[in-house]
Amino acid sequence: MIEAAGGPQVRIERVLPAPIQDVFDAWTDPARMAEWLSPVGHAEAEVDLRVMGRFKVSMVDETTRIEHTGEYLVVDPPGELSFTWQSPYAGSDPSVVTVLFEAEGDETRIVLTHRRLPEGHVDPHTQGWETMITRLAALLDRTRTDSS
Repeated sequence: MIEAAGGPQVRIERVLPAPIQDVFDAWTDPARMAEWLSPVGHAEAEVDLRVMGRFKVSMVDETTRIEHTGEYLVVDPPGELSFTWQSPYAGSDPSVVTVLFEAEGDETRIVLTHRRLPEGHVDPHTQGWETMITRLAALLDRTRTDSS
């Protein structure tokens, strides 16, 4: 957990095994999002990828369906994506997720920050994002292996 001007926030930095455009696409293409954007099970995603466009992500497993919604604040492919994030587990006010993408050869460094989370919600969101980004890395690695 990091203390920022707006209070505690999640910050995750990871190098992913794919070119920058592939990583950006995995964050914005509903079919690809469905494969990794849930800590368990799968996701269903609807995306209107433009500033002020809305998205809906449903995290689904055998017994649970959790709806997440938001609005895109920054869509700057392939360098930055920022959006509001609302869910039953993130408090009543929207939080804000920003993902920065930086090419490192044929891999991509991402820096994710999730801010404006209520007190007590940072650790569960850190665990959730860590799990999902690990799933994303595995998906990108499989995609790279399948295409070689």
